[in-house]
Formats: sequence, C-alpha cells, structure tokens
Amino acid sequence: MTEKKTWTVLDILKWSEEYLSAKGVDNAKTVVEWLLCETLSCSRIDLYLQFDRPMSESELAEFKPMLLKCAVKQPVQQVVGSCEFYGLRFTVNDKVLIPRPETERLVETAVERAPERIRAKAEREKTAEGEGEARTAEHREKSGDAGAAEEAEKAAFTTPTDIRILDIGSGSGCIAVALAMHIPQSRIVAVESSADAVRVLQRNVRFYNLDNRIRILHEDIRKYRPEAPFDMIVSNPPYISGEEMKTLDKTVSHYEPYMALSDDGDGMEYYRYFAGTFPEWLVDGGLALLEYGGNTQTAALRDLFSGFEQEIVRDYQQDDRVILLRHRTEDKSHGA
Repeated sequence: MTEKKTWTVLDILKWSEEYLSAKGVDNAKTVVEWLLCETLSCSRIDLYLQFDRPMSESELAEFKPMLLKCAVKQPVQQVVGSCEFYGLRFTVNDKVLIPRPETERLVETAVERAPERIRAKAEREKTAEGEGEARTAEHREKSGDAGAAEEAEKAAFTTPTDIRILDIGSGSGCIAVALAMHIPQSRIVAVESSADAVRVLQRNVRFYNLDNRIRILHEDIRKYRPEAPFDMIVSNPPYISGEEMKTLDKTVSHYEPYMALSDDGDGMEYYRYFAGTFPEWLVDGGLALLEYGGNTQTAALRDLFSGFEQEIVRDYQQDDRVILLRHRTEDKSHGA
C-alpha cells in the first residue's frame, strides 16, 4: 500500500507557485504566501521559520479552494476577504474596489496638508470669536448685561471645531478610515452610491470604532447637497474610459465592480461635475485631492480646473496620480 504524501509548508509553497505561474498569474509567489498566511494564521516570516512543518488535512482543505480561485485570476484580496492599505487592514469583496498603493499617495498628501487646514479653521474661528466678543461688549455697554461678558470669556476657551472632510465614492472606506485614523481633528462625510459597497464601508468603519467621526451617506454624489462647505475633499472616482476597460486584465475587469472603475465614457465625467460644484462645496482656501488615470489625463484636468490653484502629485512609480486643487474666493469679491 502506497503511503500518502506528507505536504510541508515548503512543498506547498513551491508546488503552488509553479501551478499559478503556469496559469499566468502575476506575482505567483506572493499570492501563495498570502494564501498560506491566511490558512495558517501567521505572518510571512513565520512561513519560512516553519517551512518544514507538515500541513494537516484540514489546512490543506482550506487552502486548496482558495488556490483554485486565484488560478482563474480572482484577486487574492477578494479570496482572503481583506487587504492592507496605509498600514491598516480592511475587509474587501467583489462589491468594492481593491485599494491600490497609488491611492496611498492621495491619503499621504491629505495627511501632510491637514495641519494647514486645521490652522486655517482655527484662525477663522478666532476671527469669528473676536467679532462675537466685540458685539457682546457693545451689547453690554448698551444694556449693562454682565452675563454677556461672562459668556464671551467662556467662548475664549472653546476648542476649535474639527475640520470637515468629504470622501466621494468611499467604497471600502479605506480613504475615509485612513484619514480619520491619521487626522484626529477631523470629521468625515463618506458618500457612496452602491448599497453593497455601503455594507462593506460600514463594517470597516465599525471595526475601527469610527462611527462617531465618519458619517456614511448612501447617495449618488450628483444628488448630494452639503449642509456646509468642507475644508477638504478627497476622491478616487471612476476614471478609466469605456474603451480602456476592454483592454484591462481579467483580475480587474472581471472581478472588480465596473461602476467603481469606469464612467463608461471618456473617464472624465466625474471631474467635469466636480469642476462645477467644488467652488460651492469648499471653504475659501479649501483643498480638493483627486486621484486620476495618470499622465495622459493631466493636461485635460489642468484645463478643466483652471479656476483653481493646482499642484500635481506623482505616485511611487513617478507617474502623475493626484491633482491637488486649492479654492480661492477673494479674487471674486470685487465682482458684480
């Protein structure tokens, strides 16, 4: 009687990498490592510290179906149900866009610019407070109301309000959650039109206990009307054209939500809408950070947002990736 083969971690690593490579899967070794880490509940380093460890029948039974899904080019993040983004772990599935490293540049830039917006908000509140105190003093002089002076003194110790951030097309919530975690003085409105995506978004927000700082709205952004202008707006909108979608790898076009990738037109629909609405949605000096499709779209976006101060931020591959827009209204103050 032939003895049943014992599969060690190293055996599975080697065999599975060759199997996925033969199926045309990119980064096969990384994919297999990811699947094994999920199966064994361990880190990548632990895999190689226990490379001669035999895998049990139950572990193999859990691993094999995941390997087969990856073999038909389903993204490994969907197979294991999670991914890392900006140092945080997020639940993902086929209803949301899988967070990309390029989007981390958007978050990184927003975090870097946040202190500037916090200071600007504090200055606005200080100015408003001073005007309020002047009105109170005037009222006190006229009415002799001592209580008004007391109220003015209390106002001087009021903590500045957090900056307001709008995340358009929030999806899994990776941008909103990362910003909330790295900008403590922020309140975020996350707008998402897909009901399926909203369920994933809610799960990720609750996992990080951010329900009190991230307000989720299930709404089409084109129907959304802000209650007040924002200090910062961020978005990774659908920017792939309908024609380009036909050329994408199956791991993207077949498994990720079409509406999160493309506007089914020229890839510029949402930017055109933003160009018309952002002047009303941003405070004076407010910032908008928009991810886009790279160098081929830069000129069109610069022209579209010609009414804003602009800055282009490159991704880690040195391709144009984020357009940073600053809204200014003071030049319009002398108009009709």
